[in-house]
Amino acid sequence: MPSEFTAVVLTQNEEDILGRTLSALQDVASELLVVDSGSTDGTVALAKTFGARVLERPMTHWADQRNWAFEQARHPWILVVDADEVANGALVEALKRWKEQTHAQGSRWRIRRKHHFMGQKMRFSGLQSDAPIRLVSAGERYEPRAVHEKLEGRASGVLSGHLEHYTFKSWPLWQEKLRGYARRSAADHAATTPRVTVWHWHLKPAFRFVKHFLLRGGFLDGKAGFWYSYSMWCAVRWRYEELKKMRP
Repeated sequence: MPSEFTAVVLTQNEEDILGRTLSALQDVASELLVVDSGSTDGTVALAKTFGARVLERPMTHWADQRNWAFEQARHPWILVVDADEVANGALVEALKRWKEQTHAQGSRWRIRRKHHFMGQKMRFSGLQSDAPIRLVSAGERYEPRAVHEKLEGRASGVLSGHLEHYTFKSWPLWQEKLRGYARRSAADHAATTPRVTVWHWHLKPAFRFVKHFLLRGGFLDGKAGFWYSYSMWCAVRWRYEELKKMRP
């Protein structure tokens, strides 16, 4: 009996890449489910041209939005794909083979991601080992975190192929994205960070830069590796800026 899956895609103003995302999945997913959180561009209309079922719901945070989307899915398995990710041919073929098999409930699979930053495919910078759990049963739920949500537990395997991740559109939009992450991350860290110290303000951001640029080989990605590592410095520093704003 085929293992039918719903591909869940969260969107907000993603018309520039969404067509490629849905086109890659159109012939393999049993259902395309797009959950939109207030797009003002052509995202919703574009999704419908691919036969996607589009639901609209305000965004609180990604974990909550994904969990809600899981409850709306019409099939017993869920493939999680971001709106700026495109499945390559090898992954599509792997998904077709996966559908032909029967899988035990509770099984989950990782999918590798290849990142593009500032127009360059990143081979290092801490991104080379990225393979999140993305194919799960519909009963799974993300832990309630505001940012960097993930499914806990061991994966059953890794699918062949990968997702091409086009996260960078422009430097201003990238900074805006990181600022949003920082605000949500501050909420996640509030309970475990009673006060912001020199460690949080200076040393943690510096270590994050060193981690990506030196320890994880960002210098081998050249200019893009430097700016990606610097942006990770910003992400940590801005988290604690936001946390200070939350405190009296």
